Amino acid sequence: MSEHENLSDDQLLALLGRALADGAAVPQHRRDDARAAFTWRAVDAELAALLHDSALDAGAAVRSSDADAAGPRTLSFEQAGLTLELEHDLASGELLGEVVGEPGAVVRLERTDAEPVAVRADVSGFFRVEGVAMGPLRVVVERDDRVLTTPWVTL
Repeated sequence: MSEHENLSDDQLLALLGRALADGAAVPQHRRDDARAAFTWRAVDAELAALLHDSALDAGAAVRSSDADAAGPRTLSFEQAGLTLELEHDLASGELLGEVVGEPGAVVRLERTDAEPVAVRADVSGFFRVEGVAMGPLRVVVERDDRVLTTPWVTL
């Protein structure tokens, strides 16, 4: 039998009042951390879908020469009506992209080892970023109230 089963209504309300008062003692930074962690509950549903990755094409894993391996890698993503096409030249580090049908979108490359780089797509939706080294990256595209965020990929 629990010690709380024989409490009167007044005792139970007093106990409940103390429990609620203790909740106010939680530091604000802990509350902020808890709210931030809660936003991650559906993160997979918020990421863009990978439509195409040339590294996954049949035969890509069994290339026969270094010249073939230095060819460009292409990726396509879609989310919330936005489509993102990317082509990365492994030799030069140049990343070409198109935000299909969305001129002027802001495109941000996020790396684990460098500061984010932001560019604006031109009137045709095209953009270019030089010096994109191999390694993990994700791309965030923002246009008006729509956002496309790719999952992390390794170039």
